Amino acid sequence: MRNILITLGLLILIILFASLQSFWGGLVYFALSFLIILCIYWLVIFILQYINDYYKTFDEDFRLYCNKLINSTTVTTQELNDNIDFYKKKYKKYIIRDKIVDIAKMLVALSIIVSCIIGMVKI
Repeated sequence: MRNILITLGLLILIILFASLQSFWGGLVYFALSFLIILCIYWLVIFILQYINDYYKTFDEDFRLYCNKLINSTTVTTQELNDNIDFYKKKYKKYIIRDKIVDIAKMLVALSIIVSCIIGMVKI
C-alpha cells in the first residue's frame, strides 16, 4: 500500500510539472527530477526484494522445492540427501528465469534514471 501511495504521489507531481512546462520551461527539470526519484525508489525496492528472495530465503525456498520434488516425482529423501549439491544446482537453474526478470526490472529503472540525467544535462 505504501508503494502505491508513493508512486501515485510522485506520478501526480510528474504529470503536474510536465503539463505546466508551457508556462515555464524550467518545470521540465522538476518533472524529470521526480521521475528520477521514483525510479531510484523502485530500484531500491527491486534490489531489496532480489536480495531477500534469492539470498536470505534461499534455504527455505530450496527446502520447499525439495518437498515438492519428493511429493511429485519418484525421488526419495535418501536420494535427495545423497545428491544435495546436484539438486541445489538444479534448483538454481529452476529459478534463473525469475532472476532474469528481476534483474531486467532493475536495469529498466536504472536506464530510465540514466536517460533522465542525460536529458537534464542536454536540455
